Amino acid sequence: MIQRIQTVYLFLSAILISLIFILPLSEFLVNDSLLYILRYRGIYELADGTETSVIQSLPLTILFGIILAINLISIFLFKNRSLQMRLSIFNILLMLGSLGLAYYYIYTAFNELGATVHYTVAATFPLIAAILTYMAFRGISKDEKLVKSLDRIR
Repeated sequence: MIQRIQTVYLFLSAILISLIFILPLSEFLVNDSLLYILRYRGIYELADGTETSVIQSLPLTILFGIILAINLISIFLFKNRSLQMRLSIFNILLMLGSLGLAYYYIYTAFNELGATVHYTVAATFPLIAAILTYMAFRGISKDEKLVKSLDRIR
């Protein structure tokens, strides 16, 4: 299982998605004094070292949770390559959708707060995870073709 390169790609993708639950996606600075941050749970105002919830984003939380769950499930489906390929494609679509939803929240906060936006490295994690999942998909499809070609020889 772990000796397959696609498992490593899926594992790295799962690590990147799990880091989203820790790191903020972006920061908003309003009038050089108020600082807001976008986490997976929503937008929070930072004042005196405490975070106060301003806008909650339950869809983003659910979407990142589903992506992480599918990624982890897909790692352990190494014996069922066709299902693993379908889950990988579905997961790529979910990752791109989560990226769009996160940028929607950033755009909405930018317009409502009139703030300057500073993106963090974590904002690119869904895109990098989608690329890694695509690379895993290619490895899985190569394995599937190899197994089918060996079945023809018999």
